[in-house]
Amino acid sequence: MEWIDEEIIKEKGDFYFKSFDLPKTFIFALFLFIFLYVGAFLKFSVFEHKKWLALAQKNQSIQFILPAPRGVIFDRNKKILVENEDSFDLLVDISKISESILREVEEVVKNYNLDSEVSNNILVVKNLPKNVAFNFIIKYPDLLEVRVINTFKRKYNFVEEFSNIIGYLGFPNEEEIKTFNLKPNEYIGKLGVEKDYDKFLRGINGEINFIKDARANVISIKNKKEPLIGYSLVLTIDSDFQKKAYEAFKRYMEERGYKKGGMLAINPNTGEILAMISYPSFDIDIFDKKRYKIKEILNDPMNPLFNRVISGLYAPGSIVKPILAVGALEEKIIDPEKKIYSSGELRIPNPYFPGKDWIFKDWKIHGYVNMKEAIANSVNVYFYTIGGGYKDQKGLGIYNIKKYFELFGLGRKTGIDLSGEKEGFIPTPETKKNNKLDPIWRIGDTYNVSIGQGDLLVTPLQIAIFTSALATNKLIRPFLVQKILDYKGNVVYEKKPEILKENLVNIENLRIVQEGMRMTVTQGTAKILNDFPIPIAGKSGSPHVLGKRKLNAFFAGYAPYPSPEIVLVVFVEEVPEGSVATLPLFKEIMKIYFSNHPKYKNLFHESFFDFENEL
Repeated sequence: MEWIDEEIIKEKGDFYFKSFDLPKTFIFALFLFIFLYVGAFLKFSVFEHKKWLALAQKNQSIQFILPAPRGVIFDRNKKILVENEDSFDLLVDISKISESILREVEEVVKNYNLDSEVSNNILVVKNLPKNVAFNFIIKYPDLLEVRVINTFKRKYNFVEEFSNIIGYLGFPNEEEIKTFNLKPNEYIGKLGVEKDYDKFLRGINGEINFIKDARANVISIKNKKEPLIGYSLVLTIDSDFQKKAYEAFKRYMEERGYKKGGMLAINPNTGEILAMISYPSFDIDIFDKKRYKIKEILNDPMNPLFNRVISGLYAPGSIVKPILAVGALEEKIIDPEKKIYSSGELRIPNPYFPGKDWIFKDWKIHGYVNMKEAIANSVNVYFYTIGGGYKDQKGLGIYNIKKYFELFGLGRKTGIDLSGEKEGFIPTPETKKNNKLDPIWRIGDTYNVSIGQGDLLVTPLQIAIFTSALATNKLIRPFLVQKILDYKGNVVYEKKPEILKENLVNIENLRIVQEGMRMTVTQGTAKILNDFPIPIAGKSGSPHVLGKRKLNAFFAGYAPYPSPEIVLVVFVEEVPEGSVATLPLFKEIMKIYFSNHPKYKNLFHESFFDFENEL
């Protein structure tokens, strides 16, 4: 077709256009298109103007969450155990990005050995190095599917010493997301005080809204809400004592080849936890900087995440004998000076098989002993007798035994502010009825419970609590968090010592038992402690485990005697030699505590005793 100038158009007029004989269907389609276009224009620009304007504005407004720093965790002397430091996280929507970007992110994760996790199609890469984070910001400034957020990570001023106390952080599960209204990539406390005080430690997130133009350029900040830091915690733990005690405990266990155990130190007058060790512990950075090792720790047969102090259930062995003694005095079934003979065993006629006596062993022949001597030397025959009765000597019986166990806190949770605590178990004829193989309660069951064995189960925390009660005649509630502070350092909560019950038993009866516990150190099973410059009272326990092939070793003691400032429980699992396995370690930890105490440190000198030789 040749070009047509204006003159030809004027000359030919309508004839020009008529010369192009267009099909009628094409003309109809053209008019239909124009009609629909105009209609759509009117709909979007006039009738639905507000709706589409709002959507456009919404698309232009981009919201970013500003994560709130968690509260700081201090020890009792305001030394920082856990704080925060700046961090960068990468959030990638893997359902919307290209393969090339995904490969780039995977390469970064691999090269820098970073931790990553996918939740709801969002790949979260934690703790990017600053240069890597800035590279992503520069390279993808306007891509919402690839975002770098400035956040905070926990900085732990320890490795293993406090791990079971402090706990760790992790991503929430579905139940936690619903319960606490969290996003899948927000951290939440998973263990220890990080978990049990999470609602205080977790601050309130802020947010910032950017307004972008059609070309994705930021033109303004609509609003900005600063995040609020969480509340801080002041623990009852003495961090210096905890660290040194852990070092001594770990060295002792490694040198002896022992695998599992723990330690607990409390103030018997207030219930404050001064130190707590569950061994083996774990590297707390595994859950922050070394997440690639999480499976390794979860599959560890030694179960380092298990807090043996509050969750471990053990037959206590002879360590409960002082409770039997005070119960016998309270019920007036024996004079404390009456002597009972131990030939190394106690024999009971077997009514089912005459001539085949039931034999209940002592750990050696003790001869005649009174109550104090029986406590000091852990005489089984004496406690079989006052527990279940023998010949002319009346016994407490299982229900009175249960009564005094419960009076001193056994069979129920202490109420410590740390989740995972077990309540233990006190067996009775009623509970044995559930045993399908042997539902009948016999005198031998009472005898076994009388020396802390059979089906009796307690936690090391309960041992510390009843030892405190034996020392002070009052039952206390243990606790770990002393104060909660706001971001300005103001106290918003302070825990007061909680005495659950005072004057548990007659003080004169209790003094007899306390003297027996002191004799344990001066002339009994714990004479290794007798040269300690501060007087100690205590009790050992060596219950059989693993089909009597091994023993669990316990020692619980308090000092100074008779006005205690500390109760210490040390236990080691599955050892060949019983409570003697704990005594050098108990002594060293007591030395660590008192040699740093302003009132007692002048009593110690470097040559007092050599711990290496004690080991």
